[in-house]
Amino acid sequence: MDIEGLSQELSQFLDDGGILLGLPIAGLSLLLFLAGYRLLPIVTMIVGIAIGYVSSPLVLPVASNLGIDLDPLQITAIICLGCGIVLSGLVTLSARLLTSAFIFITFSTGIQTLNNYGFDVERSELWSGIAALFALFFTIGINRILPAIFAAVFAAYGFIVAGLLITGNQVSTFEPVEVKTFILMLPIVVLSILMQNHDKVKQEEKALAKHEPDAKTKEAQQHFLKL
Repeated sequence: MDIEGLSQELSQFLDDGGILLGLPIAGLSLLLFLAGYRLLPIVTMIVGIAIGYVSSPLVLPVASNLGIDLDPLQITAIICLGCGIVLSGLVTLSARLLTSAFIFITFSTGIQTLNNYGFDVERSELWSGIAALFALFFTIGINRILPAIFAAVFAAYGFIVAGLLITGNQVSTFEPVEVKTFILMLPIVVLSILMQNHDKVKQEEKALAKHEPDAKTKEAQQHFLKL
């Protein structure tokens, strides 16, 4: 079972499902579009389980040849769960690796630029401390925004695939790396990031509101302060 074979099998499965699969994909994409930074691990696990279900017919003969003494249903469940966990873990790991790579490239370029202007960052304790502090806050900021970016990209892909299925077009005709696909995805990704930031602000406001006293408590506190 190679990647190309699995991709063709998945495309055929989606084409056969048509609108019955297009609507759930659109629903999951909408969740990612609005609040994907909170739901990304769950949604990617669901997608991984679906991929495992599609690929299980290709794996079952291999398991039988290996002499695995389990029912086909049990093997399918193990494959689905394994694919879900792996895909969810890969997305999380990819986000961390991208963060590390981006920070490394950014700071390497910045240090080299400062060295060209006579600032020896590597030998100066002051500049090294400033760079380390900046790297810390920069890492925190990137880690906060990357899940939203990942979710926005997945949501854009999901909307396109769902649109193809709902309109009766074949998923196999979809080219994810073409320029027209990028142009189509870009406004969806940008709008999704804005919507997720709005949701993040609302969630933070709700969290703060839980710790604030209610109106009666505030009135009682003001009464005692006057006394």
